[in-house]
Order: sequence, then structure tokens, then C-alpha cells
Amino acid sequence: MTDFAISFGWNSYYTCTAPKCTNPKIQEQGVSNWKDSNIIISLFIYVAIVGIQDVLLISDEIQREAELQISIPSIQYNYFAKFNTDNLSLSLGSINFNTTGYVQVNFRGTESLINRKTGNYPKLKQLTLSKVQSQNSFYFVNDSFSSLFGRRGPSAHLRYKLESNDKIQKFINEVTVTQSWDQVGTYAMAIGFEFGYFGMQVNSETERRIIFSVWSPQSTDDPSQVLPENTVILESKGSSTVINSFGNEGSGGQSYLVYPWVAGISYQFKLEGQPAPGNFTIFSAYFKDSTKSDEYVLIASWKRPKTQAYLNGIYSFLENFKPEKGNISRKAYYNNQKAIDYQGKDVKVLSATFTYDETARKQYRLDYDGGVDINGYYLKNCGFFNKTSVQYGDVFTLNK
Repeated sequence: MTDFAISFGWNSYYTCTAPKCTNPKIQEQGVSNWKDSNIIISLFIYVAIVGIQDVLLISDEIQREAELQISIPSIQYNYFAKFNTDNLSLSLGSINFNTTGYVQVNFRGTESLINRKTGNYPKLKQLTLSKVQSQNSFYFVNDSFSSLFGRRGPSAHLRYKLESNDKIQKFINEVTVTQSWDQVGTYAMAIGFEFGYFGMQVNSETERRIIFSVWSPQSTDDPSQVLPENTVILESKGSSTVINSFGNEGSGGQSYLVYPWVAGISYQFKLEGQPAPGNFTIFSAYFKDSTKSDEYVLIASWKRPKTQAYLNGIYSFLENFKPEKGNISRKAYYNNQKAIDYQGKDVKVLSATFTYDETARKQYRLDYDGGVDINGYYLKNCGFFNKTSVQYGDVFTLNK
């Protein structure tokens, strides 16, 4: 038997039930600065083996006596937890986890106590499940893992198999983010390759981008440390393209176009890669909105040093880059892939292989999906939907 300590800092999110709320803080230490009764804190756990468990709610600071309403809607569990300043842990009794899949445990402060008392609700540190029979009974983001990547949720990928990988100079892909799955934090990456990635993002409620980045050959997360001979050089750019460097995931050159792309519309992405004199390769990204024009527009061309290559390792992915949005599902379709070699010859795209990132591989998060349906290849992630039958390495083929 073992105890499971489920950290709020890794596994919880908040929602507001009013037009405006005073937002709490969710950090690695847990949930703090929480005083608004319109806020619901939700902690997510995947139940793999059903059973009855003793559950303990642990705080590390209680400013005042408070009462919390705790509920698990999927199993009709409700409990009023009364905290006092002398007790940092509170038994929630024995809970019957009677179905497999994700459960959402909600915490909400009572409004009457806010009016009568001062101070925040108790800090929420962890939920402990005691004397669990099996190590495989529950899945959640363990605090030995990154809370950033855990709360962002798993990234899912489609890795394209071509008839030939010899000197692929151009690759074209079409991406559609479906209307009901259009969320802030989405990056629907159309064309990834050995040295960079190209796709579209939802950066905020008011801004969207078409983004193209190329990594430097120097391995560092700090762009200021990149030596001049390893710097990715801008060759050309579109008239409205913004140019930056980037770090924290390797370093390199970043280019993006602020563009109001619309969910439900299909957009075309074209990437070109070709060796250039002086031990460089030039990578150029083009974008087309067929509702506006039949012409591709240049995002940017980057010249990568110490590189003589065409396009290798071509793939797509779907990720959420906003940790606070990891509790919301997103979905995108990928269609009409086309590869062209250095002689201008079409190269068949045969299939797509499904893979995912470390968050999913270590089973911290199981809310991922991918496949093919009547609308094409698709990827879906986040939102704590129940695990599908898709497996790492599954191969999908479009009916053409």
C-alpha cells in the first residue's frame, strides 16, 4: 500500500462563475490569495482502478476559520469542510471512486463567511489518498515533474512518412482549428522539421499569430549566449512580419505575423529548405489565406549557419503553451500534405504516425488523442477528457 500526494500546484485550475473575479494564485506551492466565493478551484485525477479511498485535504496556512464546499460531480460526492486555525489537515472521509477516467474535485468557499470574516481561504497544498492498493490506481502530475509542462498538458504529434526522404525541398500542409475547439494557448504547428517549426497560434483573446522559428546550431536556452558564428541570420521577411530571437527551448530566430485567422477556416503553409554557399541552409516560410488571395505571402527566410540540408523529420503538432489553460480541450485538422524534392518532383506522403511528449509518455496526463476521420488527420489534447484507444506509434492513412 502507498499514499498518493496530489499537488494543487501541478494539478489544479480555477474558473470564475461571475462576470468578474478576484483571481487566486496557483503556484508550485499550491493555491493562495483565494478569497472570492465566485472562484472554483478544480483539481483533476485520473482513476485507473476503482475503489474506496481515505482522502485528506492538506493546507500550509489558515488565516481564519472557513468552510469550503467540496464536490466531485461525476460520483455525486458533496462535503462541507470546516477549517480552523489549529488544524492544517482535514479528513474528507472515504470516497468511492466507482468509475475509471478523470474526476474533477471542486473546491469553493462559502459566501457568508467572506462577509463575516477577513483573510483568505485556506491555502490548498495537496490532496492525499491514503493506503492505495496499487501504484497504478491513479495518474496525475507528480511534483517531481515540471509544473509548467504538467499544467500545460500533453502535446500530440503527427510524423509524416514520405515515399522518399531524399532532398525534400518543399512541404505544404493545411491546418484547420475547429470552431468549437478554438482556445487561447493553442499552437497548431503545421510544419515542423529538424531545425524549426511553422504554424499558427492563439496568443490572447485579441491576438493571433502565424509563427516561424529556426533554431541556432549552438545548444543553449539563452539567446544572449549564442556566438556570432552560430547566429541564425534573417535573409528576408514579409512587410508586416515581426522579428525576434527566442530562448528557453533552445535559441534561434523567431518571426511572426500578427494575423486574425479564423477557426473553421483552412489555411495553407509552405516551407522551403535548400543548402546555400558558405555552409548555410536557407529556410523560408510562406502562408496563404485562400479566403483573401490565391497567393502565398512570405513570413520570413532564415539562413542557418553550419548547415547543409533540405527538409528532414517533417511533422505537425498540437500544443497548449498557456499553463492556466491546460484544463480546456483543443483540436485541429491537418490536410492536403504535399512534398516536393529538389528536382521539382512530387513525393507521396504515405501516412502519419501518432506520437506525444514526455508529459504523456510518463502518464502524468492522459488527455490526448489523434487519428483520421472524414475531415482528415486530427490531433486533440488537454481538457481532461477520458483516455481514448490511440497508442503511441499508431499509423494513420488518409483515404484519397
